[in-house]
Amino acid sequence: MNGYPDLQAIIKALADQSRLEILTTLMDGKFHTVSELAKKAKIKSHTATYHLKIMCELNWVSSYKQGRNVYYRLCSEEIANLLEHLMNISPIKKVKSFNENSEYQKLKMGRSCYRHLAGKLGVSFFNYLLQNEYIKFDGDYLMLTNIGAIYFESIGVEINKIKKKPGIFIKPCLDWTERTFHLGGNLGKAFFNLCVRENFIVSNTENRSVYLTSSGEKFFDI
Repeated sequence: MNGYPDLQAIIKALADQSRLEILTTLMDGKFHTVSELAKKAKIKSHTATYHLKIMCELNWVSSYKQGRNVYYRLCSEEIANLLEHLMNISPIKKVKSFNENSEYQKLKMGRSCYRHLAGKLGVSFFNYLLQNEYIKFDGDYLMLTNIGAIYFESIGVEINKIKKKPGIFIKPCLDWTERTFHLGGNLGKAFFNLCVRENFIVSNTENRSVYLTSSGEKFFDI
């Protein structure tokens, strides 16, 4: 017989720093090997495997085997949203080194939030959409306007195709570095994919940060 949700199991899982490092790395929405995740969390591969087993049992992380390698990624956007919300309510730690500050500044400028464009880049684009009335709020809900649909079609985002996908079409996503919104939902994912496809942004191999290419600088000069 099913009972109450086991919140203690969730709290216990999040209490480990290595698991948090693994989860935040997986917030880029991509597949990663055990060795990649272990390197990011600064732990041994067998320790990373142990943590990943726990998170798979919680249905936070899924695995995919190809050849000799096993790849892992987050099971759903809800897990990424949970982590992003926790970042928004967490106390701020002091930066203790040049490398930490450099990484933070890169993430603050632009990063992937489970395939949404986040950081200053994402927030600036969201504000651009608001100012031009391409999107608007109806209470707490976000809506794409008719002229907004025309705009997205003009840059190569197929609105009708995205609306047919399962999940939320459009929503505001609270950005943990900027403390305001970037574009979320399937439309946010489609825009991020467009930026990658058109080579407007390039992902950093060391973390979730992204940086603008020369064509990206031209596109975002809007």
